[in-house]
Amino acid sequence: MAGRSMLKQVLGAVVAATVVLWLANLLTKGDKATGAGWVWYFIGAVLVMAIYLFFATKPIWQVGTREVVMMAIGAVLYGVFSWATNVFQLPSVSFVSLRPAVAIPIFMGLAFGPVVGFFSGLVGNILGDALTGWGVYPVWDLGNGLMGLIPGLIHAWPSTEERVRVTKKALMWVTGLMVVFVVLTALFPGVEHPWAGTTAGQWTPVLLILLVAILLIAWWSLRSKPDIATAVVWGALGVIIGMGFASIADIWVNGYSVTTAIIGEFLPAAGTNLIFDIVLVPILYAAYQNARLRSGR
Repeated sequence: MAGRSMLKQVLGAVVAATVVLWLANLLTKGDKATGAGWVWYFIGAVLVMAIYLFFATKPIWQVGTREVVMMAIGAVLYGVFSWATNVFQLPSVSFVSLRPAVAIPIFMGLAFGPVVGFFSGLVGNILGDALTGWGVYPVWDLGNGLMGLIPGLIHAWPSTEERVRVTKKALMWVTGLMVVFVVLTALFPGVEHPWAGTTAGQWTPVLLILLVAILLIAWWSLRSKPDIATAVVWGALGVIIGMGFASIADIWVNGYSVTTAIIGEFLPAAGTNLIFDIVLVPILYAAYQNARLRSGR
């Protein structure tokens, strides 16, 4: 019975987010979602359900009154703060902006579980794009949802010892993927925008600095402050998976080449998001943990 209840709650969150997306697409005066965009959105929804099924035996999917409230707060905060900084556009082949607010869905996942992180990221991105007047981009909405969901999976391992063990494995994945991206940026330093003809910039130095920063913070924190290591590493994994899904989907949605999608779209989005994962997420998570200790909860 508990398993069925959690399945309904997860499905309910996905359906509610999809309804918000459909309404935003109906009302927006900006870009409308394409057929390919909807197809890849539902592929992403299937991925979300696959992640749920893999962790279905873990008690991390409950959605009670507190979670519903935090989902709403997270979505509104992410949407409003994203809108406030969307004016700062980055060199890329699409609407990639400087977003310190990405720390919000990552934190929501870490603090309140994967469903809260998923909803905060997905619906918050819809709201932020709508307020900016850009329109609706389903694969990026879903990608932002994954960015909040993945960090929330750490709740599947309740003890500190288990979290340290699994975080070391996650760090290996993050390191390996970032090494691949560093090599790619060295081989393909810039790509031409398929429509505008402008070049997306060189990201190799940024990625190298981020890779070293993540490694140093994680290994130093794993012994003395495992919660900080957990926040940084799982936040980074969420960024890579979420932004990676959206960028790869754009190969079909926007007709990008693989190089254009990775170098011109994924790296600007993921690179800057990783900066805020390193800087802001530990601050938010440490403040939350201290507040819990003071309140005795």
